[in-house]
Amino acid sequence: MLNLIIILSVFSSLPGGLGISAGASVSSFAPVEDDYDQRFRTPGASYGIVASLDAPGPLVFHIGGEYFSKKSSTGWDGEISSMLFWAFPCAQLGVMEGFSVFGGPGIVGVNGSYSGTDDFGSYVETDGSSIGFAASVGTDIDMWGPLFARFEYRHGWMDMKSDRVKKDGTETVVYPAAETDLGYSQYIFSLNVQLSAVDD
Repeated sequence: MLNLIIILSVFSSLPGGLGISAGASVSSFAPVEDDYDQRFRTPGASYGIVASLDAPGPLVFHIGGEYFSKKSSTGWDGEISSMLFWAFPCAQLGVMEGFSVFGGPGIVGVNGSYSGTDDFGSYVETDGSSIGFAASVGTDIDMWGPLFARFEYRHGWMDMKSDRVKKDGTETVVYPAAETDLGYSQYIFSLNVQLSAVDD
């Protein structure tokens, strides 16, 4: 991520260059399926790094990644760990000085692992990755100098199929493949620093 920001900063110094901002985020991460609330004690919090590329005109491009994990808790002996990556081309509108709104569709990806006891008493371990899509809406609010805050809501649609898992330490073939709904919703807050301004 740092290398990407450095490279884009070079391009932004050229005529017609991009405006660039970067920051850190924290969010409330909740799966769509109600079963997850009972089994995995979700929702939980995720933490990430964000960057925005602001082209001349109404288009802004948001990219980033975040980490989500859920450890063993009362009534559940498992653990979830995942990395999410995303890219959103959004339309942005300046409502007033220091305040703008944005929204648009995007691509999301996840790579993660799960372990825990299933309904039959077996200890199951599995991992995998998937790609889906999401919608994003939010607002940017200038705070002080180059610092601004972003409030955002996202809803993602994604699923994953698994045909091999470990049960009690032994690899087992699952047939038909188990399909997991990875749909989610997020409320995200991030603090960002404007590294370079877009050329008007």
